[in-house]
Amino acid sequence: MAKIVVFAPNFGLDRIGLLGELEPGAVMRFRTVERSAGGKGLNLARAATALGERVVVVGILGGWIGRLVAELAQREGLELRPLWIEQETRVNTIVIEDSGRVTVFNEPGPDLAIDLVDPLLQLLIAELSESSLVVVSGSLPPGLPPAVYATCVRLAHEHHLPIIVDATGEALAAALDAEPDIVTPNVFEAETVLGRAGEELVTARREELKARALAAAQALAGRTRRATVVKAGVAGAAVASADGLWFVSAPQAEVRNPIGAGDAFVAGFAVGLRRGWPLEEALRLAVAAGSASVETLQPGALKPERVEELWNQSRLQQVP
Repeated sequence: MAKIVVFAPNFGLDRIGLLGELEPGAVMRFRTVERSAGGKGLNLARAATALGERVVVVGILGGWIGRLVAELAQREGLELRPLWIEQETRVNTIVIEDSGRVTVFNEPGPDLAIDLVDPLLQLLIAELSESSLVVVSGSLPPGLPPAVYATCVRLAHEHHLPIIVDATGEALAAALDAEPDIVTPNVFEAETVLGRAGEELVTARREELKARALAAAQALAGRTRRATVVKAGVAGAAVASADGLWFVSAPQAEVRNPIGAGDAFVAGFAVGLRRGWPLEEALRLAVAAGSASVETLQPGALKPERVEELWNQSRLQQVP
């Protein structure tokens, strides 16, 4: 089976801790702690694997933390193609309170030398001949230039493969200059690239998020080869292409851990595309996958039967 290859340089170790209430300035003790292979690319791979696809992830690992990430990924059946370095892989700490409030402490990742770019890209190139789709996911570690993602776009096109870019800031802007097939920013990230950033997603209302997502998707659609997808958090997501503009409203889900929902969303969209579905149906799967992800403690750990239930509850609207 042709695989999905994910280029996600900034791997990490996720530590998910549960406690009653986080009190700044106090000594806090987690009730329980779970560890898993983390970073956006591995969350995405976990979700796409749960949906029945084979996924290979290219990224950077280092030190004993990197070895632990590789071991945890292997236990889950996740396929990694790591570039090994001496510096330690980053640790991301996710704090979930009984109230449902979530606080995340993300380390930036090791500061890398520019001469690591070529061997990292060679790992990607080695996977392209047996792939059907490329996804670029997440942040770049310090030291890697934003142009790396634009190079990934060109490499995918040289191998006649579609590519999805899920990135932010300068990396997203650089990728857009290379005309990726599809980009999948959230509302705030899309507006930032467009130079008109508005209110953050957590404080905006559903109808406002929907309107902003539709506007941003239309504005960015001309900078991609096929479509622009804009995630609108709890409201759902929009997709704009030459064939039209659609919005899928997100179904109700019981939130346990929202971290990784966007990665599961991209996984669902990638799976739909790999299976040859129309954009709007791939968007429905994406929204269902993202909604299912928030109900699990581990980012991207989807239950396929729950994805199907949420798929059936999602509402697709074509916008004139």
